[in-house]
Amino acid sequence: PRMYDFSVTKQAPNGCGSRAMDLISSHAPPAHVVRAPTSTLAKVLAWDAERPLEENERIVHQADYIAAQLCSAEAAESAFVSDWHNALKLGFDVQTLEYPEWLVGGPIGDKLRGKLPRVIRPGGAIGCVSAAAAERWGLAAECVVTAGSTDSISAFLASGVSEVGDAVTSLGSTLAIKMLSEVPVTDAARGVYSHRLGQLWLVGGASNVGCAVLREQGFSADELKELSLQIDVNAEPAEPGYYPLPQATVGERFPRADDGRTAVLSPVPPRRADFLHSILHAIGAVEAEGYAALKELGASPLKRVLTCGGGASNDAWMQMRQRMLGVPTARAEWTDA
Repeated sequence: PRMYDFSVTKQAPNGCGSRAMDLISSHAPPAHVVRAPTSTLAKVLAWDAERPLEENERIVHQADYIAAQLCSAEAAESAFVSDWHNALKLGFDVQTLEYPEWLVGGPIGDKLRGKLPRVIRPGGAIGCVSAAAAERWGLAAECVVTAGSTDSISAFLASGVSEVGDAVTSLGSTLAIKMLSEVPVTDAARGVYSHRLGQLWLVGGASNVGCAVLREQGFSADELKELSLQIDVNAEPAEPGYYPLPQATVGERFPRADDGRTAVLSPVPPRRADFLHSILHAIGAVEAEGYAALKELGASPLKRVLTCGGGASNDAWMQMRQRMLGVPTARAEWTDA
């Protein structure tokens, strides 16, 4: 499977990734989100370069496929249905709400014609569940299947934020940030993109750094609690030059897309608390650089950050991050990322 962090330039075989990126570079607008080697469109075109897509094959996201399995035959026959959020990295234009001409026409269009899903707003009705699905899953016969969203946007909505300038940082295995903005901003070179959310925009990006590196370095839950109490949140870390990627990860997506980025986690200070402080500070620095990138690109000013994910439970880290971000930073009511 080609997951969210699959990079066609690094992982697609036999130069297929390079051919896909050359095709995208020749037709997609500058700084467009599909120009990232991890975009959905890049994966699809690299796949086509390996083995041309067949006449009966269709491009669908996981949520689209599951919705289709739940729908009645009448709804399913109208073709697979996707949503604005999942379709963004496939090239769907979330400002005009249609597939752009550069995607459906010319050489890219020749490869994708008849294979793209129909796109509707997230939460829009697709159709009623089938009798078989209703019986199997105990659903009401009149239950309506709707278009979905992405996991990170769902976490954002669950946090309860609703004001321009409000943001949510997910501190799970990886780091992701999203902020409500009055204007969209996009820059593939920085891994920045914008999702449409009603009349506003959800701007942000996702990094490969995150809490996974803490487990990799052997920090237990009890040790994290104990050592965090020893950290002076207002002091600079013992080792300020860390970049805390997992050791097996090569490449970064955000706040700067860099296929060659590798972990920097040395030298290791003698005190375990200083090592933890240096890692937490480094993750916080990536978060702060991410929000700074949104500001530089013209997004609405950052006003507040809520935190979800496993890292939200660390009070010392919360204080450290608030100092680095310069805005109120708190734990979200619902912290599952």
